[in-house]
Amino acid sequence: MAWKIERWMTDVFPGEANIYFEYRVLPPRELAIVAAGVIDVALAELIALRLADYPKEVEEFLGLNADGRAPAGSLGSRIQLALLLGIITPEDASILRFVKSLRNLFAHRVRIDFLSPVVLKVTTALLAAWEHRADGLRASHSPIATPDQFADLRKHLPELAEAGEGLLLSVFAVYQAYFHRLHK
Repeated sequence: MAWKIERWMTDVFPGEANIYFEYRVLPPRELAIVAAGVIDVALAELIALRLADYPKEVEEFLGLNADGRAPAGSLGSRIQLALLLGIITPEDASILRFVKSLRNLFAHRVRIDFLSPVVLKVTTALLAAWEHRADGLRASHSPIATPDQFADLRKHLPELAEAGEGLLLSVFAVYQAYFHRLHK
């Protein structure tokens, strides 16, 4: 048995300094799908590091062998398992579930963008959850948006597609850096 999906740290992670620059050039649909895909493989790898050393069992359980029938082979199940293993907090799980929702919307609809009503509903909820999470991150001296910046983003979210894209990109970049620290 072999790990058949991409490995996050060796195949996907561009390095902390390059996260934003590598992904900011993606078109909106691709950003939504790829960001969730990268989070998916990152969670798979972080979970694999915490499971017992039975490589074949881990690969089958997490779907690392590309078997879609694996118990923890989907992004949703990996978010839930990461939460249950203490890798992420309930707030993180909520935020990552919004990212998953955005991925699903962009992957399964033909005519959609960040100003579509169904996307605005998710990005508005994501912004509220991200703003709440940012309060805790700011308290730990992490560089994150200020309340004024969140107010500007909230104002522009229903008007400028770039606001939704920027929100997703910032959430994605912060989680990539966080997952990188957890991986060490």
